[in-house]
Amino acid sequence: MEALPPVAVAGTVLEDLPEDALLAILALLAPTDAAAAACACRRLAAAASSPSLPLALALRLGLPPPRPLLPASAARLLRSLHRLRRLLGLWRRLPSSSFSGSGYRSTSSSSSLAAFEWARGTLAASLLVPSARGLAVAKSPFVTLSIDETGETVAAMGDVPVSVNFVGNNHIVVEAAAASSGDDDDEAAMEGGSPPEVMYMHFANRRSPGAGRKRRSKQGRRRGRAMEAEHFVRIADAEPTEARPLQGLWKGISESRTLEFYLVTYDDIGGITCRQVSDTRGQNSGFTPIFWTTNTTFLEQPFSEKELDHYIRREHIQGVDSDHAATENRAISRILCINSSYDVVDHHLSAPLDDMRNVEGRIWLYDDGTFGFGFSGSNSIIDLKHVSSDGCILDALH
Repeated sequence: MEALPPVAVAGTVLEDLPEDALLAILALLAPTDAAAAACACRRLAAAASSPSLPLALALRLGLPPPRPLLPASAARLLRSLHRLRRLLGLWRRLPSSSFSGSGYRSTSSSSSLAAFEWARGTLAASLLVPSARGLAVAKSPFVTLSIDETGETVAAMGDVPVSVNFVGNNHIVVEAAAASSGDDDDEAAMEGGSPPEVMYMHFANRRSPGAGRKRRSKQGRRRGRAMEAEHFVRIADAEPTEARPLQGLWKGISESRTLEFYLVTYDDIGGITCRQVSDTRGQNSGFTPIFWTTNTTFLEQPFSEKELDHYIRREHIQGVDSDHAATENRAISRILCINSSYDVVDHHLSAPLDDMRNVEGRIWLYDDGTFGFGFSGSNSIIDLKHVSSDGCILDALH
């Protein structure tokens, strides 16, 4: 029997791609995923160990091309680039655990939010605070991170060297440079295992039995210094999506006529919670609950006359410097019913409440993707705007 000719395979297989294409693919992956991909074939293994991989990652991040390095330095550079990429985004400061009784003096303002953004080839972290000028957000310099000639990450707070270390994937510690052990193994050993809130407060209280003797000895040497460690947790979903139109970090003029930050999150079972993000100094958590709901089914158009009247009769809180509210209503796309616990309801409600334990309210989702909310017993609406878009802080004042 005559042998059949080989069947031609349509398309291009991975091995046919040029090295620069493989490097571009690996630059999209996290280090652990890139290492796993390198086990798939020899071409990927060669690309993953290529000194050109840091260049591909730097170009993807929009950074200046790094100078040629030795293989060992290239590995450090790649690790540093991934480290900086992990820091990008918005972070929320955890409450301080050290106060004036121990001689503590904060090295930064009482801002509860930090934004890490690319700036002229470096990663610059700014502290965000509500300004007194409408909906503008004031930004003040916090920490600057860059990569030195050896491929290592260098961080500074002004002219003072500091360390920015990860504790797991969503928790960082900013502290004096001498406070860091400098061991990657120490960082890896702290990842995972404990429930997030328990772990965060565990480290915030500086009593971790797993921190090691080396860390405790360094901690003892810096007692009495002006700087104490600052702990931040990542705001994972800082902007809304089509499926979750309310999620993200928002800003709006509150009942007290001051600009405030609000963080709206969706839980694993579909519920929605809004918390006000405020000053973290003192014993307060800086994370006050505002409203919640377990039913995320929106009321769709056409709305009932009762719902429309419930909205039209309200006034939109205007500017920080204004004592009056605007009555101009906006186009509503959908409405959501919410609740608020009695201890977070405004104390200046215009009407007494029969049930102070469960106050009903509404979210009005506008056509432009923003929304406002209000509660029974109050005739006002707090309108919220985006804090960031595509990772960039909107209406920023430097």
